[in-house]
Amino acid sequence: MARTPATGPTLDSVAALAGVSKATVSKVLNRRAGTAHATRLRVEEAVRQLAYVPSTHASSPRVHGVTVVFDTLISLYSLCVMEGMVAAAQHEKVDLVVRVLTPGKAATDHAQLDRTFVNEVAEKGNAGIIAVTTAIEPDVVEACRDAGLHLVAVDPPNPLDPSVASIGSNHWTGGMQATEYLIKLGHRRIAFVGGDPVNPGLRARFGGYREALLAAGIPDEPRLVSQAGMMTAEAEIARLLAAPEPPTAVFATNDADALAAIRGLRTAGLRVPEDVSVVGYDDTYSALPASPALTTVHTPMHSIGRTAMQTLLQLHAGSQPISHHVELATTLVVRESTAAPPP
Repeated sequence: MARTPATGPTLDSVAALAGVSKATVSKVLNRRAGTAHATRLRVEEAVRQLAYVPSTHASSPRVHGVTVVFDTLISLYSLCVMEGMVAAAQHEKVDLVVRVLTPGKAATDHAQLDRTFVNEVAEKGNAGIIAVTTAIEPDVVEACRDAGLHLVAVDPPNPLDPSVASIGSNHWTGGMQATEYLIKLGHRRIAFVGGDPVNPGLRARFGGYREALLAAGIPDEPRLVSQAGMMTAEAEIARLLAAPEPPTAVFATNDADALAAIRGLRTAGLRVPEDVSVVGYDDTYSALPASPALTTVHTPMHSIGRTAMQTLLQLHAGSQPISHHVELATTLVVRESTAAPPP
């Protein structure tokens, strides 16, 4: 049995006997919510068997680290979000452990966000997991609850359990901002590309797009809508331009698809914005010397990352967030890729 000369059984002893992490033991000892009933009973029984007496520091367990999971880092959005997390972690003096599920096309050591992954994080004594644009299945939520780990999602691509805290931008408002601006310029045939009805964020951007059209009295035109998913814009532009009445403007659900749409328009011999205007989403390429400079909806990616880290640390401290679903404000950034439609 692990003991110290002065205190007898240690937190490690209790954790080992109960088969849980030290973070879970601390949570049970401090009567914080978020631990499964069966797990709590095991910890309490281990405390009784070992006659463990908590130290005066037990009420404020130190955060050893936070694990951040990305589906991929081949994304400027993910890198900008991570920068915000790093800033928050450094401020709080917390170690950040980054795990990438698909680390490059040639990599063979792919990971999976499942119960085994969760247990490995718990064994390291980390405070919790932040999953960035990564699908979180119900069994992962249950595994985190059983292990006493906190879980925060950033822009999840699938519907979440309501108990999971999530951070993102106001996708609906962003979709409205982009579409309303194009309508204000005089456009009436506005295409929507890069959508995906399964992805909650992209579905909300489409909702904002449709709401703006409806408010302006512009009839819904399904032939101007593409929801084939991200990175499909260039091929979809060719289809849209073949319509009897092609669009005079394109709203893409992300900047990469907006740039791909511009390529497709140029391939067809059209000019941007003289012939067709293009609006992107996220503002990930603002530092790149693109021509024309892209009009886009700015997502506060750095603030999203910082808020996600602060939310997890707040949960670890035993305090519940004001809301389990936080949406930060978006802003439209007007540059060179938009203009009034041609006469």
